[in-house]
Amino acid sequence: MIANKTFKRTEAEFLMMLVALIWGVTFVLVKNALADIGPFLFLGIRFVLAFLVLAIFSFKNIIKVEVSTVAAGCLLGFFLFIGYVFQTVGLQYTTSSNAGFITGVSVVLVPIMFYIKKRTWPDWQTTLTVVMAATGLFLLSVPAGKFALGYGDLLVLVCAFGFALHIVFVSKYSWRHNAVAITGVQILFVGLLCLVIGLAAEPIPQHMGSDTILAIIVTSVFATSLAFLLQNYLQRFSTPTRFAVVLTTEPVFAALAGFVWANEILTVRAYTGAALILLAMLLSILLRKN
Repeated sequence: MIANKTFKRTEAEFLMMLVALIWGVTFVLVKNALADIGPFLFLGIRFVLAFLVLAIFSFKNIIKVEVSTVAAGCLLGFFLFIGYVFQTVGLQYTTSSNAGFITGVSVVLVPIMFYIKKRTWPDWQTTLTVVMAATGLFLLSVPAGKFALGYGDLLVLVCAFGFALHIVFVSKYSWRHNAVAITGVQILFVGLLCLVIGLAAEPIPQHMGSDTILAIIVTSVFATSLAFLLQNYLQRFSTPTRFAVVLTTEPVFAALAGFVWANEILTVRAYTGAALILLAMLLSILLRKN
């Protein structure tokens, strides 16, 4: 029995690393797709399709949606909207490697937001991880001799705040509702809002290449719907902390994908910054008290 439990945990964590791999690869896929399609239209198609896939696989859960679930899901969807919009628009102006590591700063921001919510001073562990992440962000995103973040990196940093707020509010609202139903509401909220904005403000693409179609399929089916379903199923075999550590590999995979498929090469200064951000993410998780 013990061996079986150990095998299940190892198997679950390996599958979650595959999810992190998919999420990491999507940075370069989305960046390439934006050559054919506007960011809002891309996100609209991605999330509406993701909702349809989620509904097919979890129809019994989706139909359990209540008015209170819709209200909470729309609030959470708003923060998700901020995260994905600023990340996707930011990818037009920065590298997929930078975007991956800066998005990871959200892990460090979460405990700070909890302290702000409680109106207490952060402990030394949280302060340390914030200083490390801020230093890493500076080294990664600010060229030597300058003192301002690049435009794309600044947009992705806003995305990190959006994702961090999403995590904070998920911890407050999600346990009161069916997990699949409230996630479906969030996904559909982001999809419909982006689709409306995209149709109103962006040109309809006359042609979408294979890279764009691949990006839509991978991000909607694999990186959103199936990744969520896998995460919900696999959580029973491990702990949230262990899963969080596994998912810190996402920016590493983003950097590797950027190197392999987009010829993105970081400087020694940028690698140092990326390493500090990754270390801050790990410490933020491992030193967490709950």
